[in-house]
Amino acid sequence: MPHDGGTEGNMEKDKKKFKISFHLVFAVIAIPILIIIISKFWGFGRGITQEEIDAIPVPDNPEITVYDAFFTAENKPAAPNDDGVPTIVCFGNAPFADDRDAKDNPCSLLAEEADAIVYNCSISGSYMSTYNEAFSADYAIDAFSFYHVAAAATGNGGDTLSAALDAIGEVDSDTKTAIELLQTIDFNTVDFIYIMYDGSDHLAKRAIHNEANMSDTRFFTGSMMSGINLIRQTYPWIQIIVMSPSYAFDVAEDGSFISSDSKEFGVGRLSSYFFYQYDACAAAEITFIDNFYGGIREDNATDYLTDNLHLNTAGRKFIAAQMKRVLEKLTDTE
Repeated sequence: MPHDGGTEGNMEKDKKKFKISFHLVFAVIAIPILIIIISKFWGFGRGITQEEIDAIPVPDNPEITVYDAFFTAENKPAAPNDDGVPTIVCFGNAPFADDRDAKDNPCSLLAEEADAIVYNCSISGSYMSTYNEAFSADYAIDAFSFYHVAAAATGNGGDTLSAALDAIGEVDSDTKTAIELLQTIDFNTVDFIYIMYDGSDHLAKRAIHNEANMSDTRFFTGSMMSGINLIRQTYPWIQIIVMSPSYAFDVAEDGSFISSDSKEFGVGRLSSYFFYQYDACAAAEITFIDNFYGGIREDNATDYLTDNLHLNTAGRKFIAAQMKRVLEKLTDTE
């Protein structure tokens, strides 16, 4: 029987078609792989941009311990002239005092966001501690430390503020505003006092803690607790909130910023001030809010500071959010 030439020809054509299809499939697979390999070599060693770094999501660090401590007295009396509106007084230095009248000042933000009355009595350039054990006109700015401001607020300050103003002669308008405001407040209407001092005591090499004399105002914790005790004794209805310092860098001799825990810096690391403050508040059952480990830390401080110490807008907003958070916690009746 003769071969069917047409059938053989068709088979040859089918084989050719099959071969062409296989090559196409191989090309479809191989070309993208080749492109990826080339792109990897092309990008090898290329520096990642800041925009790419910022776009990388950073998960919360589960190893970070936040040292918040909340205390509320069950039988704390209400303010004698309680009007139902949260009334707050703020004591401190730069975190509250910088740009006192600005909308992004933490105290201003708290007043707006919490619908509260907020009196900002912070004094720029002041310290938590005093320089001298007893006030002396020779170092008049001691009158603006926390202990002496608390003494003035409770009627225990005598003429210290007036003596300081006379000795200094002229004070800046912000300090004058804070002092005048302090002297007009009716503390019978006050519900909360916030206290926040930054790392200035550390940078000025002020002493931290005196175990032998817990009320020595020349020490960071001594001045804090002496002032708080005056407030508690005079105004037992007021809830006191201590806001820890946020992170601050030490400054090297060449002006560069270095870790505040890199050396003792004379009297102790900034973290030492934090933990002594935390322990003092815990022992006295004073609400303590951690801004140092639980917020503006060494690894993110440059995002919240204008220099080694002062807060930028983001830093102020963070502190205001902390203040609002604790206010809501302490006023939650559910």
